[in-house]
Amino acid sequence: MPAVASLPPPAPGPAALRRRRFSPASASLRRAASGGGSSWRSERRLMSELERTVTAGAAERVIRGYVGTKSERAALAALSRLLMDSDPLAVPFYEAVTQARWFKWSSIHAAAVAALLEANGAAEESRSLIADSAARLESTAEVALFYCDLMAAFSSRGLKRRAMDFYSQLRAMPTPLAGGAKTYMAMIKSLCMMGLAAEAEEALREMVSLGYQPDAFQFGLVAKCYGKAGQLAEMERVIASMSDAGIRLGTGAVNIVLSCYSACRDHGKMLMWLKKMRKLRVAPTTKAYNFVLNSCPTVVSMARELGPSLPLSAAKLVRKLNSTSPWPAEAEVVQELLAASSVLNKAMVWSETEVKLNLHGFSITSAYVLMLQWVDAVKGDRTLPLEVSVVCGVGKHSNVRGEPKVRELAQEVLSRMGSPLRLSVRNKGRLVAKRDRVKQWLATEWTSMVPEESTDQSPNSSDQQQFLPNLLRKLGQFFSSFVPVSR
Repeated sequence: MPAVASLPPPAPGPAALRRRRFSPASASLRRAASGGGSSWRSERRLMSELERTVTAGAAERVIRGYVGTKSERAALAALSRLLMDSDPLAVPFYEAVTQARWFKWSSIHAAAVAALLEANGAAEESRSLIADSAARLESTAEVALFYCDLMAAFSSRGLKRRAMDFYSQLRAMPTPLAGGAKTYMAMIKSLCMMGLAAEAEEALREMVSLGYQPDAFQFGLVAKCYGKAGQLAEMERVIASMSDAGIRLGTGAVNIVLSCYSACRDHGKMLMWLKKMRKLRVAPTTKAYNFVLNSCPTVVSMARELGPSLPLSAAKLVRKLNSTSPWPAEAEVVQELLAASSVLNKAMVWSETEVKLNLHGFSITSAYVLMLQWVDAVKGDRTLPLEVSVVCGVGKHSNVRGEPKVRELAQEVLSRMGSPLRLSVRNKGRLVAKRDRVKQWLATEWTSMVPEESTDQSPNSSDQQQFLPNLLRKLGQFFSSFVPVSR
């Protein structure tokens, strides 16, 4: 039985005192917490019940009942969510999980709970859990991987000194490290999370010298770590060393390079690589689309604020960037990305029965730009199928709880365009309309609420310009909720 089983429950108090303090979480925890489907719905019910509890005993009864009746996947997704939210209830929840009949020890979860305990001032309990976990491991390879997970978990909570202690213990183990390439990959990832780019590059070189073959992901982690620290020369040196290591310039490697330059907003280098991709016929992917657009501050601001002068076509977006963006190459980067149709072609399904745009996997900024591309594509083809739809989801896979941001954006942008697409009665993550209404819509022209050439900056003029369109749009949204839409 893990040592955490004997830990005291969280102190009684109002639920608000236990509520979530967000902290960075590892990708592994995020994947476990994005369970979707029925596990996502049951997790929301659990969080709602825990919000209503006012004593530690009541919270523990809710937790035991949940773990005892739900599947392993649902329970571990809920545990990961509590750990990501830095909720103290993650500790008794982990205790309940360790007592479940299906329990299998996880290095990632044990390290995350230990880090949460340490962050909450329970250092002795944290050390006890770590010692108990290490004692149950049967090989030095497993111990080495556990140290890597501890480095990542503690550094993500700002406990860098403790994370360095685990790194010292890892380095005290015989070289080459047990576990081979898997251990080195985990160590490089953890060192990059800690911001130790030089140490990560040293581990990368050691990995190569021992005959292990790193992939583009490891090079990208180290390069991005340098980039975030502002050491651009070192970042470019690591990127250049990818070809020396025999890594082909394919989709994966290009994504890594673009993510590095997007992290430091180097639009000039991103533009150079996008042009190089076009020459080499390496099509941008959804990841590349997200990386590039999320690094364009002006476009990000537009998509988040949804101001009255929001461009409602790809051409107007580029023109606005050319005239207003303080970043010299931002407009060219967006234009180069718009010229490639690979991302749109993959996100769009065009069949005899429907044309559908799927926004799953896109950030808010990317979804906005992709919708502009999609409308242009639909306008260019008059042979529309029976139904037109935009699938934006209801936020199941988002790290942000609350109103689904992509759906909110899609509704607002399409509403401003005068689009007939409305939320489906059967699927609240889908906007849909019939062909005839869409044809009528596409035959009209729409503009931003405030003309681009308007130069009157007086407050009264601005208020008068915005009031009537805003009122009409809100009334349209209100009455559209009463209009039944099939499917």
